[in-house]
Amino acid sequence: MDPANYGGIKGKVDSRVHYREKDTSKRQVLEEEDSEEEEEVAAGEEEEEEGEPNVEELLENNWNIVQFLPQAASCQSYFLMIVSAYIVAVYHSMKEELRRNAPGSTPIKRSTSQVSQEALGEMGAMPGMITFSQDYVANELTQSFFTITQKIQKKMVGSRNATEPSDMFPVLPGSYLPLNNPALEFIKYVCKVLSLDANITNQVNKLRRDLLRLIEVGEFSEAAQFRDPCRSYVLPEVICRNCNFCRDLDLCKDPALSQEGLVLPGWVCSNCQAQYDTDAIETALVEALQKKLMAFVLQDLVCKKCRGVKETHMPVYCSCAGDYTLTISSQTFLDHINIFRNIARHYGMAYLLETIEWLLQTTPQLRQ
Repeated sequence: MDPANYGGIKGKVDSRVHYREKDTSKRQVLEEEDSEEEEEVAAGEEEEEEGEPNVEELLENNWNIVQFLPQAASCQSYFLMIVSAYIVAVYHSMKEELRRNAPGSTPIKRSTSQVSQEALGEMGAMPGMITFSQDYVANELTQSFFTITQKIQKKMVGSRNATEPSDMFPVLPGSYLPLNNPALEFIKYVCKVLSLDANITNQVNKLRRDLLRLIEVGEFSEAAQFRDPCRSYVLPEVICRNCNFCRDLDLCKDPALSQEGLVLPGWVCSNCQAQYDTDAIETALVEALQKKLMAFVLQDLVCKKCRGVKETHMPVYCSCAGDYTLTISSQTFLDHINIFRNIARHYGMAYLLETIEWLLQTTPQLRQ
């Protein structure tokens, strides 16, 4: 879906296969020895197939949107269960299809997941796999999805007030939507992830329509449309003091999360896993806030009609008789302030929070 929302089966690269691909000249020179070696490798890899690691160990789920579902009624667990079940089912279908279509003279390719993925990428999704995916969504996944949605709807009744957020939903640094219906958000998030597979678009659309009807929400209503529940704020060029690795850090979508989904009091380097200096990040955020405030105060006015920049101070209207408006709207600036305030509250940044509170007190028109 995006760099913060993805899932799949981790592949493995077999060094022996790449070695043979690069050194074809040696294979031609040592043809007899290679033929003996291939027989041994084929026999060895048949044993590897029997001791193949469990698919659950290779499964990777990294979904930022799941953190915005309530933990009550196992909403987050159900989300991961449905998505994981679909990924694993398609993975097994892909392996089975490739095993049936693989040439009998190349036994090594059958047991190498990386080669299987390359072959799948070259020829695209195979008809058998597409049929399996569509049948799986239309039958098995639909039944389990309906049952889970009914359980969530029964345990957690959503609020009818669409403008007020519910206490059932966690408040994270990127939160900004007034979420108040757990079953509705669960349906939207899961269907959004499933719709990433273009082969099952029609089946997912029908499933989504039936589920929304189940919870009495209109298919084309504004509440039924998916919106990313997490805002993003990227702090550029954050340098790790341990390994000097430099990267752009998304303070909303890349927080350090524990296995239980709890937000930890800091961020870690993706290269060496050392924790970043929170004080340095807080100082950088205060500087960024001050720059945004300066840009907001000193911004130019533009004409709503001709989009021309106001050149002199005195005129109330543009020469084309249009009204002037702000280049950076007050709502855009307030959205940035809310992101900074959420980050400050979550990670205990007292200096940043004090700066924001002072700004809101001295500028009443920015308060919500």
